[in-house]
Amino acid sequence: MAKLVVITKGLAASAHELGKKWVTIGRGDDNAFQVVEPSVSLRHCEVRLKGDELAVRDLLSTNGTFISGKKIVEGVLKAGETLRVGEVQLRFDASTPAAATGTSFVTKMLLKNVAAGASQKKAPVAASSPPKPATADINPPQPGGEPAKKHHVLFVDDSMAFLEMFGELCSALSNQTWEIHSAPTADHALAILKNIPVALVVLDIRMPTLDGIQLLGIINRRYPDVKVAVITGNANEINRAAALSNGAELFIEKPVSPGDIKVVFNMLNDLVLWEQREGFSGALRQVGLQDVIQMECIGRHSSILEIRNLRTRGQIYIETGAIIHAAVGKLVGQEAFNRLLALKGGEFQLKPFSAPPQHTVQGAWEVLLMEAARLNDEETALITEVPVARAAKPSAPTPSPTPKEEHAAMGDDIVVVATYDGKWNPTDRPKK
Repeated sequence: MAKLVVITKGLAASAHELGKKWVTIGRGDDNAFQVVEPSVSLRHCEVRLKGDELAVRDLLSTNGTFISGKKIVEGVLKAGETLRVGEVQLRFDASTPAAATGTSFVTKMLLKNVAAGASQKKAPVAASSPPKPATADINPPQPGGEPAKKHHVLFVDDSMAFLEMFGELCSALSNQTWEIHSAPTADHALAILKNIPVALVVLDIRMPTLDGIQLLGIINRRYPDVKVAVITGNANEINRAAALSNGAELFIEKPVSPGDIKVVFNMLNDLVLWEQREGFSGALRQVGLQDVIQMECIGRHSSILEIRNLRTRGQIYIETGAIIHAAVGKLVGQEAFNRLLALKGGEFQLKPFSAPPQHTVQGAWEVLLMEAARLNDEETALITEVPVARAAKPSAPTPSPTPKEEHAAMGDDIVVVATYDGKWNPTDRPKK
């Protein structure tokens, strides 16, 4: 059996037998081959046996992955060559792979899940045959015996080992109603989205070149109907806020136990199966924000109107037809509302309502829209008048006043003045 052997002096001798599946190497205890040494990243690299060679992929490690002294992102290790992860040297001993025996990792995970469910129900299981994965309740057969609808699901992760393992598990749990597609990079994912009607994208944040948050933004702009969930090993509040604010439907920590995997699958499957039950869905082009807000308020809807262009991103919160909060950059309240409605172009998206951090806008929506329109008109007029004033020719000298009547508007009254000797003397009424 082919294997990797630790040959660095001072470290306890250890080895890992290789098969036809991707194997992760790292300091963390969730790796298939754990190498406990400070220079090794928690998730350092992954390898897969291909014939008598070993394919190697670095997983954004801190101290790099090296083949025969050369740093690599992806590479091939030949028999007898050394692989260095951090400061740890490993030798690749190749031999003819043994025939696969026993139960695969995916099957073991499914059997563990079934066993856990059986123990809770205290239902006897016949010892003569192994239990079958209990997936019939997830996607029952269609009426009339018709085959279940296939849903295209795209997994995006820099780890081929995770893509392989999680993809197989989800395919099995869905009774093969999920058509799984995998992409280790953002450009690969975008190529798949261009050619396949994907229903759900499940992506990681930590990826090379273009990270998951950037990819999430691109998907939302180009494919607004595609649902996106983020599954990451770096589940902190900063990443959570960034993912949800960029349009992710779910933010989930990567599962490690059979029970966690089943829970995550159920959440993702619910997202895949959810469809618009009533009303219309679609895209409007060249529509004014005032029109969208008016429709939401007249219908007494509750939603979050997210507005963005290349320089600005903001939100307007509408609750049962009332505008209750607006935010853009550091601005909040009516000032933020006016700023958003003054934008000349961009994109908008209506999202399900959730309570804002504060209520900063009061007043009837009609009044708010009229005030925003007034301010926008004044600003536009000011901008257009300034260039005209600069380009105007010098005016001729003002001639001496000649006796005539002039009318000057003052509020609602008209005051009439007449000239006799070059001095203005107001009178109450014009003389007849």
